[in-house]
Amino acid sequence: MLFYVVISAIVVYFIRSVIMFAGSIKSKQNQNIKADSDYQPFVSVIVPSRNEENNIETCIHSLMQTSYPHDRFEIVAVNDRSTDKTGEILKRLSKVYTNLKIVEINESTANPNLKGKAGALHRGINESKGEIVMMTDADCVVSKTWIQSISAYFSDDKVGLVAAFTMVKHESEFDKIQAVEWIYMHTMASAGVALGKPLGCFGNNLSIRRSIYDKIGGYEKIKFSVTEDLALIQAVHKTGDKIYYPCSSESSVSTLPCETFAEYISQHRRWAIGGLNLGWVAPLFVLSNILIWAAIIIAIFSGNFIWLFAVLFVRLFGDFSLIMSSIGKLKHEHLQSRILSSILYFMIIELIIPPLLLDKKIVWKGQVFGK
Repeated sequence: MLFYVVISAIVVYFIRSVIMFAGSIKSKQNQNIKADSDYQPFVSVIVPSRNEENNIETCIHSLMQTSYPHDRFEIVAVNDRSTDKTGEILKRLSKVYTNLKIVEINESTANPNLKGKAGALHRGINESKGEIVMMTDADCVVSKTWIQSISAYFSDDKVGLVAAFTMVKHESEFDKIQAVEWIYMHTMASAGVALGKPLGCFGNNLSIRRSIYDKIGGYEKIKFSVTEDLALIQAVHKTGDKIYYPCSSESSVSTLPCETFAEYISQHRRWAIGGLNLGWVAPLFVLSNILIWAAIIIAIFSGNFIWLFAVLFVRLFGDFSLIMSSIGKLKHEHLQSRILSSILYFMIIELIIPPLLLDKKIVWKGQVFGK
């Protein structure tokens, strides 16, 4: 009986790894389409901001330093009820940058679908004028080629949404673990898109054609989720419009890491609760992880180290291969030496998060969501 558990764990995780790896390769092949690099639609960059006095100026400056013609894009910064100096900083910057528009949100909304970040994004999009809407966060810095690289995919009028990779700035060992993890999660997300089953994306590097956003009714018509980015990509997928998930340094943005372990756990708990909206896919991922841990425990207590080696090899090699499929294109080869230790760390986190999901209440940016 114990032997069959170990074999099941190895087989299930091996199949999962092969499918994800194949999807990752297919995603990277898809991004080799002949996107028109000369295509320059008018772009609106939406930056939702809530108490971001330490980050917003750096974000706006990075957007203004992009290679995209300044007369072909606008920045719509949404000050969402900030209680710090975010609003003052934005007003000062608007005097310097003529294509920076500030949208003020002073009251919470009564629409349940527009709570939190989704409401700020919806308000910003409604007050924008771009044919293409690009979204990033106030704690992000974009690459100089970001707008041009992403907008080129929309030269195909059948493309409705483009998600892309976000890199985590890293100095400490904890930062580097997070940097590897984000590459891992993005790679799986891009694989899901390529295989026709969106598994997620990151809202700090997400773009949508304005006509598609209007067609689906925007966030106003999308059921509220603490992972509003996943909800949006799922809504676009249902329309049948093309979705691309390019993996390259040219289309990437960088974000700040979680500073504390408590913040990190809170972030992952929010992601896990949002991930419940994946339907039947979520239990399959959970099952594969449970089987791996069950096999490890069985191998240890039975003293069978051949089983233990086999299980760990499948897990480590599978995840390592997936991360390696992306790390070069992102020009983050220096993180290769941290991959295996990071995977072991992720495995520990898999044990911590599930019990925390019994409480569905989420506290984010000073706002409380859920029960």
